[in-house]
Amino acid sequence: MSEPVIPDVNDLDTDALIGQVLCFGWQGATPEEARTVNAHARELVETMQVGGVVLLARNLDSTNPESIRATLAELQSLSRIPLFIAIDQEGGTVNRLRAPFHEFPGNMALGATGDPELAFRQAQAQARELLALGVNWNFAPVMDVNNNPDNPIIGVRSYGAAPELVARMGAAAIRGYQQTGLLACAKHFPGHGDTAVDSHLALPTIWGDRDRLERIELVPFRAAIAEGVGAIMTTHIVFPALDAHRPATVSPAILANLLRRELGYDGLVITDCLEMRAIADTIGTARGAVEALKAGADMVLIAHTLEVQREAVRAIRQAVQSGELPLERLKEAASRVLNAKRRFLSAQPKAEDAPWLDPAHDALEEHIARASITLVRHDSAGFPLHTERRTLLVSAHHSLPSLAQQMRRYQPDLLDLPLAPDFPPEQIRQCLEAAAQAEQCVMATTPPEPWSDTPVDVRKQAELVRALHERFGERLVVVAVREPYDIRHFPFVHNYLCTYGFRACSLRALADVLYGQWTPAGRLPVSLPLE
Repeated sequence: MSEPVIPDVNDLDTDALIGQVLCFGWQGATPEEARTVNAHARELVETMQVGGVVLLARNLDSTNPESIRATLAELQSLSRIPLFIAIDQEGGTVNRLRAPFHEFPGNMALGATGDPELAFRQAQAQARELLALGVNWNFAPVMDVNNNPDNPIIGVRSYGAAPELVARMGAAAIRGYQQTGLLACAKHFPGHGDTAVDSHLALPTIWGDRDRLERIELVPFRAAIAEGVGAIMTTHIVFPALDAHRPATVSPAILANLLRRELGYDGLVITDCLEMRAIADTIGTARGAVEALKAGADMVLIAHTLEVQREAVRAIRQAVQSGELPLERLKEAASRVLNAKRRFLSAQPKAEDAPWLDPAHDALEEHIARASITLVRHDSAGFPLHTERRTLLVSAHHSLPSLAQQMRRYQPDLLDLPLAPDFPPEQIRQCLEAAAQAEQCVMATTPPEPWSDTPVDVRKQAELVRALHERFGERLVVVAVREPYDIRHFPFVHNYLCTYGFRACSLRALADVLYGQWTPAGRLPVSLPLE
């Protein structure tokens, strides 16, 4: 197989230059069509000449790896210049690929292990699986410091609340990805950890002076740059200490001055998706694409809508023609894209056949999941569970059936009761009636899921925890299956565990811990308001 030919930036005309700074996604009228190189995908590659495409879950049938591989190979065959093919395969809550691919624990689970070597090895394994499909860019790792317990969108996607921990773990992951041949992407610069607003839905602001940003948000990104990270993704957040008016994605003060000049980063800068409402509902996606390139971004990410993508291309072309976006700035951006392709696409290892079937990945996934489980509070009268006691498992989280299946390996007569997220009175009554027939109880709690149409009612969830506490006392075990912060709403519980995620590996490890088969050794990577 011959090496891909990466042209010199001076050999590209304006349309080709514009194409290289675009990273777009495609949709289909049906799930089946979205998984093929359909008309939308062809227009991106053949007409717009995009430099990269991003894969969303809609584009992937994980049960058919060969189909994914064939689709991506077809896309590459249509492109005159080799494509970046990107994905969000962070681990934990954000995995575009599902089984048989490994859904490794997420960043906060890794943070709870405290072991950068595990972050390195997990990134290596993820890179092997992605490269075997033809994916060459992972939008990972998340380098945000999650120091706001009410953050609705980062949470367990972060390694933790300590900047130094995030820096160590994230740098190890970058090393794992890139030594294996995959382009890594540190996100979301200059930090999305201290928000209570989801930038998918609105425009957040992070207050704090420059000294605080230096001590917290910038620490992991400095480490990423020192590690040689190939790409950095911007965030749609206003930082008044850096730019009083513009979010980072479109701020020359943040991208050109802070990131380029002060931090000395000369790699590839890509925006977060410009269809997120923090941009789309303010300056608009097409205008945002122009402003981001003017500010110093090298690629603009627009993941969904064809007409919006067409508008952005027209807006960029008009800005170049009018001189608003200087041709030299466009060439600089395209040059960084091409340089990143030379660095990563020209020296990729030979694709493996099916590394997702490697038993070593199974063992690593299990090891990380077990090492991450954290016992925050413990009363020996109620933990571990006793198999001879009738056990009730309750939760409004969608993972309850999977957790029940894992717990039945030890207790086949387990009584499980799934609850609706709004905790209707009839279900609460049924739960308390079932509790009267049980001797011990496990309740799995969760904050509202960011992408759920029916978010959990946190107040009613806490009321049920209190009622179960009154019934079971120290024989109640509460498990946070997402963020560890749930205990703020019921600080009186005797037994409290954190899994930092609800993928199969974490639920299997949790069941082992609940029944005393494994001693939990994870350490909280965040602060909780506990006495």
